[in-house]
Amino acid sequence: QIQRSAYSVAFDEHFSIPLDPAALEENSLRFSVFGIDEDDRNVSTGVAELKLSDLDLATRPFNAWLYLQDMNKAVDTVGEILLSLSYLPTAERLTVVVVKAKNLVWTNGKVTAADPFVKVYLLQDGRKISKKKTAVKRGDTNPVFNEAMIFSVPAIVLQELSLRVTVAESGEDGRGDNTGHVLIGPSASGMGTTHWNQMLATLRKPVSMWHPLRRN
Repeated sequence: QIQRSAYSVAFDEHFSIPLDPAALEENSLRFSVFGIDEDDRNVSTGVAELKLSDLDLATRPFNAWLYLQDMNKAVDTVGEILLSLSYLPTAERLTVVVVKAKNLVWTNGKVTAADPFVKVYLLQDGRKISKKKTAVKRGDTNPVFNEAMIFSVPAIVLQELSLRVTVAESGEDGRGDNTGHVLIGPSASGMGTTHWNQMLATLRKPVSMWHPLRRN
């Protein structure tokens, strides 16, 4: 139903979709939100998408806030990165898998490929408390890393933590020039919040998501 002149709305509407269990592995849910302008035209507010294969719906329902992406807004990105997150409560272990990146844009307008690697920071209330990094991939704008970073994280502090994932270029002196980054966690925004929420809703099961890399 249309909600008139409202910025914060409560729909409380239920939809039932018959679906074969096998289809959960290959289907997604897309939520599109619209407003109606003065000429009664539908204006897109944003879109959110959920891969059903990331959710353990056979065991429990999934409940979380989803971030709406503005499909009309140009984003200052320097590539994308595919990350997998999982949390094991019994071992109090957070695992971040840096899978791969694509369409990387180098700093200083370089045309030739640089040597990318990825740094993963664990933050608590914005402070860096742990750091890990991948190996360097030589001359590759679409590098495949497939490296797992394991952090010891007590469940009691999960809501105080976030991840900063930074793609950097390895220089001749061994130092890295940061290309772009993504923030993931309860205090992040966009896909970073959605990914964190899905991880918490599907404990023990890895959840993978592509993230746009914001320019540093």
